[in-house]
Amino acid sequence: MKRQELPEALFNMLEDAIAETKINTPSIALNHVGSITIITDRLILRRFTHDDSEAVYNNWTSDSEVSKYMRWQHHKSIKETELKVNDWVNRYKNNNFYQWAITFKDSDEPIGAIGLFVVNESDMCGDFGYSISRKYWGMGVATEALKAVLKFSFETIGFNRIESYHSANNSASGKVMLKAGMKLEGLAKQKYKSNVGFEDSYMYSILKEEYH
Repeated sequence: MKRQELPEALFNMLEDAIAETKINTPSIALNHVGSITIITDRLILRRFTHDDSEAVYNNWTSDSEVSKYMRWQHHKSIKETELKVNDWVNRYKNNNFYQWAITFKDSDEPIGAIGLFVVNESDMCGDFGYSISRKYWGMGVATEALKAVLKFSFETIGFNRIESYHSANNSASGKVMLKAGMKLEGLAKQKYKSNVGFEDSYMYSILKEEYH
């Protein structure tokens, strides 16, 4: 249908709708491949399986100290963890879903989890989150896992920017990001609500060009 065959107001509405569709249409620039296995010096990052629930519950989801600055409450029963793990397993069918169990090479037992999330597909921007069993804090596990995920993010998927934040009260998380090569961008007031309330958060980022 030609423009002269439409009322001006209707034509403008159609133009706006087409423009909005273009904005919200996912970019094909990102190469989504799903949660494929990643191997580092000490670790194997792999997909969760249904059999992991007991180890996940015992190692971190039942620990209120691990979830203290998180959005999720620590699990009161293994059933909660089973539901969460089952959800992750079911979502592996989507090639833009990234959630890994962190294991040592000499043991298949999950000692933590790390996930990668799309903030904006068109802007090629991502975020991440991780949880590590308290038994392995201070051993560089989170840093080693994060470095591997950043490499995967830029070199395999093709992100341009990876960003994240942590509670101003959780300085250990900031040290992990700095050691992984990220840069502090600033402080965001009451960025999110955790189990201890609204959190002022330090924001970090790394660009593809900075990574290389």
